[in-house]
Amino acid sequence: MSDYFELTNQLTNQWITAMRHIKEALPTLDKEINLVPPGFNLADLNGRFPTLPGLPTPQEVVEANFQVAKRLLEAQRDFTLAIIDHATHADSAETPDITADSGSA
Repeated sequence: MSDYFELTNQLTNQWITAMRHIKEALPTLDKEINLVPPGFNLADLNGRFPTLPGLPTPQEVVEANFQVAKRLLEAQRDFTLAIIDHATHADSAETPDITADSGSA
C-alpha cells in the first residue's frame, strides 16, 4: 500500500469522523443556537408538505441518488484505471528495446 493511499484513507477517515460528530451533536447544537425556528416540529415534516401518491419519500430520494452517485464513481474509477492501463501498455509497446541485440556488431 502506497503512502498516498494511506494518506488518502486517513483523510477520508477524518472527514467521516467529523461528519459523525456533527450528526451526533446536531440535537444539542440546535438547542444551543436555534437552527430551527421555535415551534417548528421536525418530526412533523411530512404533515407540513403536500404529498402525492406514488411519489418517493425524501429518504427514498436521498438513498436512490446516493446509489447512483456510488455507481457513477465506481464506473469512473474503472474507466480511469482502464485508460491508465491502456496508456501504460501502449507506451511500453512503442518504446524500442535498446538492450536488444541489433546484429550490427
